Amino acid sequence: MKGIIEPPSPPHAAGQVPGQSPAPAGKPFDIVMLKQYLHIVIKRIWLIALCFVVAEAVMVVMLMRQEDTYSSTATLMFSEGLPIPAQLQTRETRTMGDYIATQQRIIETKVIQKRAMDRTGYSPADARRLLIRASVAPVGKTSILAITVKSRDPVFSAAYANALAEEYIDSKAEERIGTSESTVIGLTRQADRLREELRRADEKVLAFKKDNRVIAIRERGNIAAEYLAKLSSRAAAYRTERMLLEAEQPLISDASDEIVLAALSSPQPSMAMSGTPAIADLAAGTNIAVAVPHGPAGLLERGVVSQPGWQGLRREKARMESELAELRTKFRDAHPVIQQYLARLKEVDRQIDVELKFALSQYYANLEALAIKEEAVRRVEKEWEEEALRVARKSHEYENLQRNVERLQSLYDLIFNRLKELDISIGIEPESVRIMERAQAASSPDQPRRLKNIFMAALIGLGAGLALVFGIEYIDDSLRYPEEITRDLHLPFFGVVPSAAWDAEDMRSHLLSNIDQKSGLAESYRNIRSSIVSPAAPARVMKTLAITSAVPREGKTTSAVNVALSLAMAGEKILLIDGDMRRGELHKYFGLEAGKGLSDVLQGQAKAEAVIQRTSYSNLDLLATGDFPEHPAELVLHPEFRKLLEYGQRTYDRVIIDCPPVMAVSEAGILTSQVEGVIFVVWAGKTSRKLTQLAVQVLKQRGANIVGCILNNLEFGRVGYYYYSTYYGYYDYEYLYEHQHEDKS
Repeated sequence: MKGIIEPPSPPHAAGQVPGQSPAPAGKPFDIVMLKQYLHIVIKRIWLIALCFVVAEAVMVVMLMRQEDTYSSTATLMFSEGLPIPAQLQTRETRTMGDYIATQQRIIETKVIQKRAMDRTGYSPADARRLLIRASVAPVGKTSILAITVKSRDPVFSAAYANALAEEYIDSKAEERIGTSESTVIGLTRQADRLREELRRADEKVLAFKKDNRVIAIRERGNIAAEYLAKLSSRAAAYRTERMLLEAEQPLISDASDEIVLAALSSPQPSMAMSGTPAIADLAAGTNIAVAVPHGPAGLLERGVVSQPGWQGLRREKARMESELAELRTKFRDAHPVIQQYLARLKEVDRQIDVELKFALSQYYANLEALAIKEEAVRRVEKEWEEEALRVARKSHEYENLQRNVERLQSLYDLIFNRLKELDISIGIEPESVRIMERAQAASSPDQPRRLKNIFMAALIGLGAGLALVFGIEYIDDSLRYPEEITRDLHLPFFGVVPSAAWDAEDMRSHLLSNIDQKSGLAESYRNIRSSIVSPAAPARVMKTLAITSAVPREGKTTSAVNVALSLAMAGEKILLIDGDMRRGELHKYFGLEAGKGLSDVLQGQAKAEAVIQRTSYSNLDLLATGDFPEHPAELVLHPEFRKLLEYGQRTYDRVIIDCPPVMAVSEAGILTSQVEGVIFVVWAGKTSRKLTQLAVQVLKQRGANIVGCILNNLEFGRVGYYYYSTYYGYYDYEYLYEHQHEDKS
């Protein structure tokens, strides 16, 4: 909008201070940002200086109270000693965990420290008084330990550091010797115990040999095993023969007499007694199959029976049957010869039956005899089995006694060898510890380091000051820059009024007419006037304007007076109304009396033309507040206020009302809603952003038309952006120029 000042948004980068407008993303850091931060620092340089002075003062006091301390360091180097054979290594004395860290903790133990303190020759009281701290730490990733002692006396610190190193080395030697001695004692006790147990075990073996004839145990066991094998073989043969005979029983009962006799003939030696390989090879209870014929023929082949007489009878019977058959071809059965043959055949059959019965009786007798023999062999076998078990138990018991003797002898030999190894390894050091560098008395104290501490205090003070400066800048919620008016309040920007050293006692000095017309302050009000009367400005055609602010003491009254005066100087006829019926003081700017004024007009006690006062400036009249009423908010709602505005529009070119603060009183919203336009005043760097936004929102909700905003009391030294010196520094330059000119004159 033409006539409205809208300076460009400042650049932005990471770490932007609140209140600065964001810059395009990705813009590099440049000198502009450095100037921004430099202005922020210069603005509160006193705070940085204060932090610097406080930090230095505190450090000086601390240094004055600190005592001089001295440090001395002795170093120990660890290395492997002579290589010890694997069989001589004392594994039971090895430590677990990190070795260097373990030795560090050993040196830090109270026992080592007490012995080292006694070694220095100082009394306990003096040592405790002089000692500040003793620390042990590894040097990097090496096998070196540094013993550092800090004390109040340089000689004591060196003596105590060396004493700690020496006592540690002595304690390691004592520990190694003590460990070896304790191990020897323990092993000797175990050896004595094992020797006694071994003696008792030997006595038990001798007694067992004497009582049990141990020499013949193995032979007795072999004999028992041999007899058991033979008896088992014989029992198996008997059982197999009996089982075969039992299997033939159903076959014999179904066979003919000739077959039975044929089967039971040809007697053979007994299987069990003959030791036939086919039968002897059958074990008791085995499932080995034997290829033997079945039926009476099988009995014949096995020689179960021993009566061969039936064979002659069978031949005779066959011969007679043959002859009988031939005779029957010649004779009938009744023939005497036939009858004689038949009688003889009958006698032969009877004799065959006798043979058969005899063979069967012999068969069953053999079967029963086999069962008796088998049972007898089993009984004898059981007795030999018990003998074999008894011999085996004795042998096992003897072996256990022997193994126990061997175990005890092995343990005794192991311990005895261990004792000999300890005797050899006592003189061998598995590790070597030596003092690499002895501690020396310090020639100068290491604490306090005065120059370093003073320098660090300076850095801390400056850092704290900068942190406070930027912290305050970050939490500062005020509106400080012109571009924030359009960005945060969304209002047109009319202009900026630089700060001035007003005389609080003489309000007439605040008037534009009493300000050097060449100064930047006077020019700022003329610039605001241009924003109002510019042909393109909406306020140009507005005849009623109200000037207000969010809170009191933002300079709205001074702004209202000087805006009205600048318009009057431009030729407009202006009526200035003091709308603050609680604390209005516009009359004091012109040296007039409050008298009757706005409150009287609104209450109907006076006419406007009767109470309007003429000022000493042409084209500018004033309507003061009059007496302060009890309820000013209700008065502005009276119709008389609208009539007053209509009168002013008819009589004057423009009516300007100095309204009370929006957030302080309620009538401000009513007054601003009844005029054509509102000019909002903000004190730069003081008024809260949130409060100002809320005031603008309240005015808009009341129906006010805010046409612009004035940034008042802007201190260019507090701006923080370099280009304000370019856009607005002209005012400050002229103002300074006048002061310099006056000083020279």
